[in-house]
Amino acid sequence: MNTCCAPEPQAPPADAGGKAAVVLITDRNYFLPTLSAALSADAHVSCPAVPICLFVVGADDAWVRQFEDAITGTKIRILAANLPELPELSRFHRDRYLPPIALARFWISSLLDPDIDRMLYIDGDVMVDDELDSLLNTPAPLEGLAAAQDFAWIFHDELGLSKYRDLKNIRDIGCQPEFYFNSGVMYCSIRAWERIVPAATRFMREHPDLCVASDQTALNHAARNTLTLLPPRYNYLTDYMMVVDPRTLGLRTAIWHFNGAPKPWNSAVWPWDEYFNRFYRMAEARLGGCDVETPIPPRRQIEAGLAHRTRARLRLNWVYPWRLRNRRRKIVPRLLEPHPSAGG
Repeated sequence: MNTCCAPEPQAPPADAGGKAAVVLITDRNYFLPTLSAALSADAHVSCPAVPICLFVVGADDAWVRQFEDAITGTKIRILAANLPELPELSRFHRDRYLPPIALARFWISSLLDPDIDRMLYIDGDVMVDDELDSLLNTPAPLEGLAAAQDFAWIFHDELGLSKYRDLKNIRDIGCQPEFYFNSGVMYCSIRAWERIVPAATRFMREHPDLCVASDQTALNHAARNTLTLLPPRYNYLTDYMMVVDPRTLGLRTAIWHFNGAPKPWNSAVWPWDEYFNRFYRMAEARLGGCDVETPIPPRRQIEAGLAHRTRARLRLNWVYPWRLRNRRRKIVPRLLEPHPSAGG
């Protein structure tokens, strides 16, 4: 892993680690895609001692028990979670497209078994597509967390009003674009997480209008100067995929992240295709007969996402083709970085 701590990179202390877990958290509404993410993680974690913990906020034990047959033969544990603190913090949630359930990750450490000392958190709209063992066997930072950059670093040197607003917000929270991370995939020790979260929730309460990306903004503020950068192959975002599809270069991606809308299971359109639905279809098949909702995103969210993708495709290919070349030059070398276990 490349350790990047603005302004002067320093390697944070690391925990050689005891027991690791892959962790997801959702509500009943988004359970189906989150289970598909858990199934993809289960397929790419070889160690039977690493649990895939899927917490469902607002569910009870009776509802959870209906999935026992569906997860037979996997390392997945589906657990009901009660978070009475969530509604109070939700009052400070400002992201109009992201539901407040995203804040539930703040309480993950209180839900895990005490023998878990480090976790790989993944969002419910990801698909794991390559082994995770090399990351899970890597020491977790003690003083911060490891995460991949959000896409601001690929356009921070471009001109544009919308980009200016995004970059200004990042700097207003005390971060730099090169070290602003996406919170959809995070690897850290439980001790570090329990130090970061109070600072993040405090910042969110005190500066809700600065938290335009809700918990992600707050976590970036709280973990600034202690970030260990993961290569983008561990969190390959939609905006990366619109620039270069690693499959065309013969490169493996560990975690695809379908951030934004539509998700491939809503509509398998550029840049995502039906390939990215195979674990979602598996989840649907396993859940046949279970009491599970199919999440339907707001129409305006789908329309906004499609408009963004259409606009980006037009601009990158016809209006500003040099931006496509510039962004590609930034992304491809990062894709070639070695696994964390190989150093970096």
